[in-house]
Parts: sequence; structure tokens; C-alpha cells
Amino acid sequence: MRSPLPINARTVAFNILNDVDTKPEISLSDIMFELFDKSNLDERDRSLAAEIVYGVLRHRLFLDYVYQPLLKTRSYPPASIQIILRMGIYQLLFLDRVPPHAAVNESVQIISRLYSRKESGFVNAILRKVAAQKIEDVVLPDKNKSFEQYLSVKYSFPLWLVKKIISQCGKSDAEMFFSASNQPAALTMRVNTLKTSIADVANWIRDHHPEVDIETGKYCPEAINIKRLTIKIDWLPLIQGWVYIQDEASQLIAYLAAPKPGLRVVDYCSAPGGKLTHIAAMVENNAELFALDASRERLKLVAENCQRLGIKNVHIGDNAHRLLSELKQNPADIVLVDAPCSGLGILRRHPDLKWKKNERALKKLPAEQSAILGSAASLVAPNGALIYSTCTIMREENEGVITKFLKMHPDFEVDNPEKILPQTSGDLITSEGYLKISTAKTGMDGFFAVRLKRRS
Repeated sequence: MRSPLPINARTVAFNILNDVDTKPEISLSDIMFELFDKSNLDERDRSLAAEIVYGVLRHRLFLDYVYQPLLKTRSYPPASIQIILRMGIYQLLFLDRVPPHAAVNESVQIISRLYSRKESGFVNAILRKVAAQKIEDVVLPDKNKSFEQYLSVKYSFPLWLVKKIISQCGKSDAEMFFSASNQPAALTMRVNTLKTSIADVANWIRDHHPEVDIETGKYCPEAINIKRLTIKIDWLPLIQGWVYIQDEASQLIAYLAAPKPGLRVVDYCSAPGGKLTHIAAMVENNAELFALDASRERLKLVAENCQRLGIKNVHIGDNAHRLLSELKQNPADIVLVDAPCSGLGILRRHPDLKWKKNERALKKLPAEQSAILGSAASLVAPNGALIYSTCTIMREENEGVITKFLKMHPDFEVDNPEKILPQTSGDLITSEGYLKISTAKTGMDGFFAVRLKRRS
């Protein structure tokens, strides 16, 4: 690296995308919060940086498809130059509000800080060729010869994943899924009713962000959707615990648990604690809560969120062995298992997952999920409820896990949630009693959940 990059929207976007590639163990949201916090960009520049980051990650394969024919050799440029090319091409083809000369010149300036004049000339030449065309000029693979290849390039999904989803959903539903997964998602929050009201939060946002649109949730009364707002980590409603960032689909899981005052509730895969804190708010802190997680480090997030949101009566499972022993002797009324999964239902918010997943890792998940669910079942009291949920559309992680579980645990049965969930949720419940949420059909994150009841 020749000299440090100046701090502006595009250099911050470059640093975020570079960290996504080099630090795959860190989530996109954590990377963005950290780098935005350090940069002190104003709201307009944060919005542009976020637009570029999400746009590049959503359309990465397509952007590579555009510039690769322009390379003089078959060898690919270094990773940082690939990031710059993707950023420039995304601005040229997808962002009407960015003048072409700005997209080209800013990209060249970043490269000039990192490399020599030769690399700067290379990037300049590629981007100027792309600037001479429109997105409609890009010739996609022939869909009649290879529909999978066509979808892979058009929607920027790895080919192996395209084939897998088509095999499960069919061509039409698969294309709807790919298209919906590439659409920007509204910022969705759950109002923390322990501290404030929906009306007060909405009025505060309108007063301080008059440019944004606010919509209340269709299914969950605590949900609000906000468009055109990029927030910082020190945003007042966040630090005061008035709101918790959580999609409405995820909020429905607490309703599926149907908590009542005085019950014992275990969140078996708790971190970061969104569903547990929602349950606590629903019963106004009148429940005994247990937060367990395989990661002791991530349990710190649960503790922090509980403190920020004003949650009481929570046992954080730092000493998991002791808590598990206690719970087996005195089982819980509700056990929630929000299982680790492929995350394919939340690609709108986490487009980096498309490039972090592989087929081998996905094949291992159902066995891990079955093991977690089986272990959690031992903590459920007779007549108690076991809630299993994922944020993926994969059948082997959803229906497949439940079918296997019910065969091995005949003392459990599916508890149809029609009388439990909000009345508007009827179209989300399958004939088997599963809660299945499609992004393409609802505008919410893709989720699967089932309520299992333990026979007395």
C-alpha cells in the first residue's frame, strides 16, 4: 500500500468490502457498524457507502461477468483491484444519481493510492469501456441453452446454489426467490414496549428524520418498517433501548412461543437475544428466562441487549453445565431453538452470505440442527412447547429436521398455531402446521418455524 486512503464514502465502502473478503468470520453488519463508527461520515455519505457495499455484494457475479471479457489476459487482477472494478461498474450501471465521470475518477484515485500508475491506467481503461454502455447492453447467457447459467449471472448467485434451489422450488419460484433476495430491505425494528410505545417512537423518528417513510407491521403490532434511513451505532432510540433491530418474520417467533406470565422459558441458541427479549417484553418481565448459547463470547451480546432493553429475571448461561442440570430437574414450559442455519432467507440483509457458503457446509447443517433440537427437547416439561425456527428456505434444514425429530421423539407432536399467531398470519401457515414465510410473497425475511408440543 503506497499511502493511506482519504476518508470518504467510496473509500469506506472499499474498506468494508475488503474486510468482508479477508475476515469471513465477522458479519457484514458488524463490519459496517465498526467502520462507519470510525469514519464519522455524514448521513448522505453513509447512505452512498452502504448502497455501494450492498450493491456490489448483491450483484458481484454479474459485475465480474461484465468486466472479465475486457481483460487482455485470462489471469484475474489482485483482489483489491477486483473490488474497485466492481464498485465502479456498479455505480456506472446501477446508480443513475452518480455521474459516470465521478464513478471512474474516484475509482482511479483509490487505485492510485494503493498501486502504481500502471494499475491506475488499467482500471481507468476498463471503467471507461463500461461507461460507454448501459446495463441493457450486457448480453446474458442464453436461457434456452442453460437456464441455470442465465439465472446465476442475472441474479448473481453461485451456480451450485442456483441448481440446488431450482431442484427444491422449481424454476418459477426459484427465480422469484433470486429476484426478491436482491431487493433492498426496509430497516425493520421492534419497539420495546417495556420502555416506550409505538406512537412515541414513530413521532420521534418523524421529528428527527422527516425525510423517511414509516410503516407499521402487517403481522406484529410492535413492528415498524423505515425506508431511506441509515443509522449509526449511537442512534438514540438504539442506545436508549426503545427499539431492537429485528425483521417482522423474526418477531413472529415470539408469538409462536405464546408466552404467558410466570412461565419458565429457555432460549437454547440465544445470541444475540432478539427473540428472548421480545418474549420478556410480551410478559412485561414476568417470566423466568434462561439464555444458552454455544458461544460464551456471544452470550455477552445477550447480556448487553438485556441491560439496554430493561430485561429482568434472565439467567445468562455462562455456566451452561449447571444451568442444564437445573433445567433437566425442573424443565421449562417453553424452549426456543433458533437453530444455526444457512441463512438463505435473509440474503437481502446479508448478501455476503452468498459468497461465504458452500455446498459441503450446507450438507452438514441438518445433522447439527437435529442434534441441537434433540438436546433441547430434554429440557421441555410435559405439555410444554418446543419452538424450532430457521431463517432459510432449505427443506432439509426445515421439514427434514422436523420429520426426523418426530420419528425419534414420539412424545412430541406439531401444535397447529392458527389460534396462537396474529389473525393476519393465516396465509403463512401450511397444512402441516408449519410457519413458512417467503420474501417474494410477503416482503419479510424468509423464515421457517414450527411449534411442537410435548404430550403429558
